[in-house]
Amino acid sequence: MFKAAIFDMDGLLIDSERIIMQACIAAASEFGIAYTPSDYVELIGRAAPDSTRIMTAQLGGEAQFKQVIQRVDELLNDEANHFPLKAGALEIIQHFHAQNIPCGVASSSYQPVIKHRLSQVGIIQYFNAITSGDEVQRGKPHPDIYLLALEKLGIAAKDSIAFEDSEFGARAAIAAGLNVVVVPDLKQPSEFVIENSFRVLNSLHDAKAFMLGICS
Repeated sequence: MFKAAIFDMDGLLIDSERIIMQACIAAASEFGIAYTPSDYVELIGRAAPDSTRIMTAQLGGEAQFKQVIQRVDELLNDEANHFPLKAGALEIIQHFHAQNIPCGVASSSYQPVIKHRLSQVGIIQYFNAITSGDEVQRGKPHPDIYLLALEKLGIAAKDSIAFEDSEFGARAAIAAGLNVVVVPDLKQPSEFVIENSFRVLNSLHDAKAFMLGICS
């Protein structure tokens, strides 16, 4: 049914959002700044420049932002912190691979970060194209990153399926014209996303079962 599959990375393929969120909360606390899960959720799915702008305002200014981010980096670089695959991620990727359906990644993260994280969890070899936030002028929820991913794969939007966990990511894929499957992570999708998505599922385990169902 589909000729290509495109995946978001953080919060969808890799269980990183919770770890990063806790690092932000802990780092801010060390500098006497109250930072909450609700604050962090505002950043999910956004391009790096937008996240920087918002978090700078949340923390009270550029100086505080620099202090907190430096500490966040230190906490995340601790060997005890690693980003595991989300449940069902490998299975759904291998499903497409077995069907000779090309797969891509469309993530707001920077290209080196994407490649590092995908390599760490041993799945980078499954992807025919990796598209990052630093390759486009406008990040999610604008469609640019998905349009570029489609261009790299050489597949039309109507023939492609996108998997997203965030509101902004889902809106970007919807705007680009893809069939969108949403697997929420830290935040449930809006009514707009629910109404304009191909399906909203509880997990990537469900995604594989769903794909087997529509292809049978």
